[in-house]
Amino acid sequence: MIFDSETLPAGWFDERRFDVCVIGSGPAGLTLARTLAAKGQRVALLEGGGLDISWESEEIYEGDSVGSPYWPLTTCRKRFFGGSSNCWSGVCRELDAHDFDPLPHHRSSGWPIGKADLDPYRQATEEILDLTPDRLLSQSLFPEGADRFNQLELRYSESRFLGERFAEEVEALPNLELYVHANLVDFELDDRLQRVTEAVCRCFERPDAFRVKAETFALCLGGLENPRLLLNATRQVSFGIGNQHDLVGRFFCEHPHQNVGHVILASPMRNREVYAPKPGFMKDAEILNIALLCTPDVRQLALPNEIVRTTACRADFLRRLTEAVTGRTVTCNEGGLAAYLQQWQDPASLLTAELDIMSEQALNRESRVRLSDQTDRFGLRRIQLDWRFSELDFHTVWTTTMAFGELLAERNVGRLKLADWLLDGSQIFPGPDEARVGGPHHMCTTRMSDDPRHGVVDKNCRVHGMDNLYLGGSSVFATGGFANPTYTIVQMALRLADHLAAVA
Repeated sequence: MIFDSETLPAGWFDERRFDVCVIGSGPAGLTLARTLAAKGQRVALLEGGGLDISWESEEIYEGDSVGSPYWPLTTCRKRFFGGSSNCWSGVCRELDAHDFDPLPHHRSSGWPIGKADLDPYRQATEEILDLTPDRLLSQSLFPEGADRFNQLELRYSESRFLGERFAEEVEALPNLELYVHANLVDFELDDRLQRVTEAVCRCFERPDAFRVKAETFALCLGGLENPRLLLNATRQVSFGIGNQHDLVGRFFCEHPHQNVGHVILASPMRNREVYAPKPGFMKDAEILNIALLCTPDVRQLALPNEIVRTTACRADFLRRLTEAVTGRTVTCNEGGLAAYLQQWQDPASLLTAELDIMSEQALNRESRVRLSDQTDRFGLRRIQLDWRFSELDFHTVWTTTMAFGELLAERNVGRLKLADWLLDGSQIFPGPDEARVGGPHHMCTTRMSDDPRHGVVDKNCRVHGMDNLYLGGSSVFATGGFANPTYTIVQMALRLADHLAAVA
């Protein structure tokens, strides 16, 4: 069932009590709420925005970036039903097994769980994300193997907008109640300050707050808002909930995305290929996990697809109509009939490629989400993002890029011309005016560790020092790997649902 909090009668929540209150309807919160409801739990799902995008909701996300250059904080996430799946590109990959292991050269790395703890949720995750099936890698720049690299596949969701996909199901479920325009502003704690008794919420238009009661609460607002809400909760706990060791908001990680060079190929390349360092190479070279994406300047295109693309991109109405009919996003800044013809008329265009990276970022205590002195319309202090890189980040990109360039030359596959920013000696990543800077993937700000001195939540995502407050989403990642986080976010939400159902 779906309710608009703006129109509820006074006292609506006075006699209502839920088994679980989930705050945030993105991939983590929506998955958690649907799964718990299917297990028989009575669930309240609170969304601060509406069913569609609005400026009054997006404005809550305003904040400052004071560290490495980053996008405006209102453009790299979305605040309405479905959360940031509404701006998701659909790229999916699970974390590698070695992403969960500690690295001797990466301080504080390692998860308290392993890939085997998430593997049981693969099938359910792929159904939720509507993933294309695995395909055999039919081509490779290195048919005999790539020595220090593995060739990988990135998969794509056929249904990126999760709110849109599951709206009818949410409306039909009798024990799942979605409340839109329900903005969390505080938690009420018991006398011991160790248990949440109520979620205090506000609407945009109504002046009075309302309180949602539940046995268990799960905060699933993303890697920036999870720490923001915990740090703002100072009415009963002066340093913020879960922040007894000054860890909430620290270790902010992204996936740096940068172009690292241009490849001149010895023979035509028609599709993008993706490579990542093998675990042995990572340890020997003391680098982090990283993906290298080698993309031909003209990609192999299919005639029917490019006819549809060219027609749809003639007008915004036609594009939206095509997307509604096919269920797929139409990209108008690439491909088309002209590009299709070029790939056959100009074979030389298939002999050049761009080399890009998406890299794991090193844990850095000083890379963090803080609160500024500015407040939003509800009186909550806004975000101040201080994103920082380390020597290990640059070392990872430089070492991996150079090794791949050497491999191209050794196999006589091609030659790599390095990007200028790698050669200038500054060790400064280009900012958003010059390149795509990150995922945007916001991770590790309430990271997982069974030791409360090193993390905000335990292996079951429960906030240390709290009996019934859990966190969902990539803020709880202990490290980030290089893979887009949505797949792992959904796996972990399914795992958390099992845990909450078991302890209910």
